[in-house]
Amino acid sequence: MPDEGSPAGVPATAMVPVAQIFRRDAPGPWWPAGIDLLQILWCPNEHWDPPAPQADVSPVLEVRWRRAADVVDALTTPPPPSRYEEDGYLPQACAITAERVTDFPFREELPAELRPRLEELVRETGDGGDAITRLAGWKLGGWPTWHLNQPTVFTCGDCGTAMTLLFTVASDDETGVVVGRWGDLRIFTCPADHRHAFWVDLH
Repeated sequence: MPDEGSPAGVPATAMVPVAQIFRRDAPGPWWPAGIDLLQILWCPNEHWDPPAPQADVSPVLEVRWRRAADVVDALTTPPPPSRYEEDGYLPQACAITAERVTDFPFREELPAELRPRLEELVRETGDGGDAITRLAGWKLGGWPTWHLNQPTVFTCGDCGTAMTLLFTVASDDETGVVVGRWGDLRIFTCPADHRHAFWVDLH
């Protein structure tokens, strides 16, 4: 993908792989029928005012749904970007072991009848509420946090369906990734059709 902010005469910057996930490792409702490979890439440069659905002042992303059997010319060494502005936009290569965990909505999105119990848990644990209802870190699926603003519903621009959280890229020492002010970059997708445009939110 060309880097729109690259200086004149500088070659387009190669996209950087962020995550590659196989269906066999992380089965769940986020997988479209016939798809077994999810690839997420981004441009390792800040884009201050990109068009929707990208987030301002952050890397520009690509989300690729694929069939693993169709990937026959995989590059063993991806091309490095010709330039990058932030070390935090170059994830350290690593392999992960998938772990299934239970994630709950942010406290303000919980049903009213569960909120008294949440308040009890907050008092018992002293964690401020967010850690109980929203697991931190890189994750596929789950629930987003809204600790910086009010909960927001993103609607699909193609069909109007409420979008769901697909993937969270969290600022993290181990991966070397830092987005925003040590925040999260979240990808929301349409649950009705994976071919509809996704939405990126920086929190």
